Amino acid sequence: MEFNATSLNVTELLVVALAVVSLLMVLRKRYTSSLPLLFYFTLIVFTNMTDREINPYLLYAGLLFAMVLRFEYMGGPFVKLIAFMTSAMLVAIAYLMVSDVFTA
Repeated sequence: MEFNATSLNVTELLVVALAVVSLLMVLRKRYTSSLPLLFYFTLIVFTNMTDREINPYLLYAGLLFAMVLRFEYMGGPFVKLIAFMTSAMLVAIAYLMVSDVFTA
């Protein structure tokens, strides 16, 4: 488990840092924040420009949950479920990206 400081690895860690900030916004119940959507936009651009890949089902399901959470007008347990799924997708993507940096 060794870190190789290439520009690709550092850029991927910066995208992970954006994921952590987005996760903090979701955990603080600031559902009107656009940071999760900015993260997914950045992640899509990053995966299209490099050879690093994220499972597309995980990527687009997370984007869908973030969009539903951002533009949600209902209340109650449905919002909590969507927020949990958004958080789970952010954590899973961040874990996959960090493991990709430190195992490559």
